Amino acid sequence: MDFRDFKLTVPFYWDDVTADLAGDEVPITLARPDGVGALQFSIMLYRSGQTPNPSPDDLLTMISGFARDTDLGEVTQTETEFGPPVLAAGTCYTDGDYVRIWVVSDGMNFAFVTYTCASDHGTGEVRDCEQIVRSLVFT
Repeated sequence: MDFRDFKLTVPFYWDDVTADLAGDEVPITLARPDGVGALQFSIMLYRSGQTPNPSPDDLLTMISGFARDTDLGEVTQTETEFGPPVLAAGTCYTDGDYVRIWVVSDGMNFAFVTYTCASDHGTGEVRDCEQIVRSLVFT
């Protein structure tokens, strides 16, 4: 799937459901028609100044900060990859929901990605999401 600032390799059984969501500035959202969760992408593009060039640990710090600021609780099941792209991931369980968070960077741009579902229902979808997120290429 091609979007304005990035592209993804997505299994045929996932759809772009962004247009189905209410609001003026909703993040790009993918879901399976028969699925239980949603995968959302927020993109932050480099404009000018010093190139960020984050490490995987920098991205993991971003995830921890997001979890703290949004009361998601403890971040578990963390992963980091030196890439390219550089990636960090972590999981939170809150109010009966499972939330998987990724931050991906090509050294300049960032993608902040979340997958949310009821905590005991999304196992198969999470595997798809891991592959989708790792396919992200900034354009």
